[in-house]
Amino acid sequence: MHKFHFIKRFFVGIAAALLSTSFLFRLSPSTHAYTFTPDDALYSQAAVLYNVDSQQIVFEKNADQPQAPGHLAQIMTAIVVIELCSDLDQTTITADNELYDVLYRYDPDDVRYADIYNGDTLSVREYLYALLLTSSCEAALILEDYFSTDSESLVDRMNQKAKDLGCTATTFTNATGLYDPAQTTTARDMLTITNYALSLDGFEEIADTREYAPQITNTENHPSSDEWIWTHSNTMMQESSDYYYAGAEGIKTGNLNESGRSVITKATKDGNTYLVVLMNAPFTDEEDKLQYYHLEDAISLFQWAFSALSYTTLLEDDEELAEVEVANSDGNSYVLVRPENDCVMLWCDDVDITAVQRVIELEQNVQAPIDAGQQLGMISLKFSGEVIAQVPLVAVSSVDRSFSKFNLYALQNFPHSPWFRYGLIAGSICTVLYILICIYASYRAKRNVTPEDPIHLIPHVTDFTDRPQLNWKRSETVFYHGPNHNESKNTDAKKEQKSENETASAIHK
Repeated sequence: MHKFHFIKRFFVGIAAALLSTSFLFRLSPSTHAYTFTPDDALYSQAAVLYNVDSQQIVFEKNADQPQAPGHLAQIMTAIVVIELCSDLDQTTITADNELYDVLYRYDPDDVRYADIYNGDTLSVREYLYALLLTSSCEAALILEDYFSTDSESLVDRMNQKAKDLGCTATTFTNATGLYDPAQTTTARDMLTITNYALSLDGFEEIADTREYAPQITNTENHPSSDEWIWTHSNTMMQESSDYYYAGAEGIKTGNLNESGRSVITKATKDGNTYLVVLMNAPFTDEEDKLQYYHLEDAISLFQWAFSALSYTTLLEDDEELAEVEVANSDGNSYVLVRPENDCVMLWCDDVDITAVQRVIELEQNVQAPIDAGQQLGMISLKFSGEVIAQVPLVAVSSVDRSFSKFNLYALQNFPHSPWFRYGLIAGSICTVLYILICIYASYRAKRNVTPEDPIHLIPHVTDFTDRPQLNWKRSETVFYHGPNHNESKNTDAKKEQKSENETASAIHK
């Protein structure tokens, strides 16, 4: 049965991995190059405040400084399990307390329990509730054992997933989040991991639950269901807590003696949602009194964000910002340009928008015709020396072309145009090719001439004795002819006849 579950999880995992890649771009935090500074200083060593709606980081502190994740690492444990398990409710696992032996190696104050005893049978979803609400180390070990194979452990999958999500400074060494000097991450990477987790079916529902009572299947360990309830460790959700914050949602806490207190939580107010990551806040104050500075920091950041940050129009689309010279126009030789659209950004009310610098770049050598709305430049908005937005500049109106101006311009500039150069090059190439062809043709013709037979060059001797006398004058043109073939035959015939007559006469005598 266990082998069957593994095969099923293997194929589900492949499908989940392929599906997850489509979320990476959407879920990656926006890298706007500007942030604002809250009024109060923070106790936490690292922090990131993220606006979920605009996908914009509005404040950060040591966001790329290495930190121990603590129990926040269990968010990645939950991600891998959710992607590997095809049915969170029907897949059940029985607890084996032999897995807990490893917990004795760690500081007892760091280990979190959910009272999961040997023989308890729970669904994967219930183990996830124990993991995310109470940071249960038992649940983490049970899930790690069930979803690991001989070839690849759950921790291997956690590290591979972190790489797939683009985390550049995260390394996991265990599924519990208990302290290991080699197990590190950053506030920025944890923001990326949490954003991805919130996109998975079931994660947010579990992570935001205030309390949960598992279904009891082992009455010997848990005789009363009323006594086995898991309450979320983020007390910002509890109205009875001194740290209650209206609109706060749980997600995850993590506390280690070696790395302080950490929390990732979310809050919504007036249609705006913020996600905060706080890491390594001290346990005690200067007088060694126990403190919950991570929760104080979270409340402070939420209060500042909801009161001081709002969407502000930095650039309106009806502002005529510059004019562009247009050549060969019929009438006005300039056209005004405006932003293609409004530029609305999340802004701190305490920061004057006049601090935003406008840098305009316009196109050169613009030729008519121009259509209204055609892009003719770009405006960059800079704050503290960094570009925070870029908006295309478009023509306010259309500009027609002048036929006479355009033809005169084309005539004047034709010798300087690339087409003219291309024509010269093409003509030169054709001329050279023609000359080469002629040379080659002449060479071939000479080789194909047949030399005259020398016998035809010997002149013929012509007998003029028997030829009729022609009366001609010296002044007349004399044409010299070669021997006529017919005349030669007649002459030979006469000679034969004369010879025959002489022979007959001799006989007669």
